[in-house]
Amino acid sequence: MQTFAANLIKARAAAGFDTAYKFYHRNGGRRHFGFTFVHYMRVEKGGSVPKPECLERILLALRLLPTQAEARELLISYLRASLGGGRCADYVLEPLFSGQAPAAGGTDPMTWMKAHSSVHLSPEEFTAMASSEAAYWCAEALCSDGGAWAPEELAEKLQLAPKAAARALEALKRAGLALKTAAGKYKCRHQGKFFTYPGRLEGMGSQLEAINGYLEKAGGPEFFERLELVRAEEGAMSNFRLHLAQAMDAANAYASHSAGRDTGFYLIKLRMRRLKRF
Repeated sequence: MQTFAANLIKARAAAGFDTAYKFYHRNGGRRHFGFTFVHYMRVEKGGSVPKPECLERILLALRLLPTQAEARELLISYLRASLGGGRCADYVLEPLFSGQAPAAGGTDPMTWMKAHSSVHLSPEEFTAMASSEAAYWCAEALCSDGGAWAPEELAEKLQLAPKAAARALEALKRAGLALKTAAGKYKCRHQGKFFTYPGRLEGMGSQLEAINGYLEKAGGPEFFERLELVRAEEGAMSNFRLHLAQAMDAANAYASHSAGRDTGFYLIKLRMRRLKRF
């Protein structure tokens, strides 16, 4: 259990949660995990291992898929702890996983960025951000800029109604995402960071759908498009989607937190569908 606890702490820190308290509460607390913070601390201290259904919730909160390399070490140590460790666990696990360890290497740059430059929105913050079109765009604008903005200034830049922008900024301030200066302007509480949505957590589906609607409504000219039709096995495509997700994350390396000559918001969307069985 101690090995599983150490791997859990390692995965939690790599995901950008520097304390157990932040990890538990910023992911919705008992509403998401189904157990108390005291119980979670018992797991991190090596006193117990979570039930399988609770492990799934932990992986969701870590923003990990079971097929990701980052999850492999955590899952193997969970199985070993569940089997009681020792020779019995070796007998079951070694034939399954021998020779499959990932190649050693340095820290991946995107993993480092996720741990140090991301802000995992809590369900409450995400709900406030998704509550209206104005709230969404104001939140994204403040997160993507290092300055402070008056409501009318931001409304003009984002093509929003001034009153809607003012209401949205106040809602973001109440949720803790925005700060109001003495001059009556608003700035992001997490300047220089990137938002990570809790969209895969239970109960967040409607908020994610609302944001998708705002993005579709925004329109905009097509900047780049490429299509590829591939005949493949489902398992191969499941592995490939992880490479696509890493490529998507890499877009943040090009992000700017200040205005430039031709800066703008770019929507990058990946989609994979199975069209026909063949």
